[in-house]
Amino acid sequence: MSISTHCDAGCNQAFTFEDFSFEQLHDGTEKTFFTCPHCGHEYAASYTDEEIRKLQARIRRVQRRFADPSDNHEDAANKEAELQQQTKEKMDVLRQRIEGDGDHAGV
Repeated sequence: MSISTHCDAGCNQAFTFEDFSFEQLHDGTEKTFFTCPHCGHEYAASYTDEEIRKLQARIRRVQRRFADPSDNHEDAANKEAELQQQTKEKMDVLRQRIEGDGDHAGV
């Protein structure tokens, strides 16, 4: 999958990238990011820790319920939305803890 974007915090050139890069930070935190090939500016897409990765795994398990026609899809959708909200809140807190204040553009 190719993603097209432009370097709005660096050289302002358009570029396409294929894959995200990953970096292990402290305390089991993982940073997912991509880098401008022109100027090297790095854009953090997300940060996860053990708790967030467990929530993401739970979301994937709930999503598999949609493949079963006899499962309660409304219940699965509600559970998925709840877990996604919890994940987003925890990811926002983690990003704030790591990056601090300021404007941080995402993908």
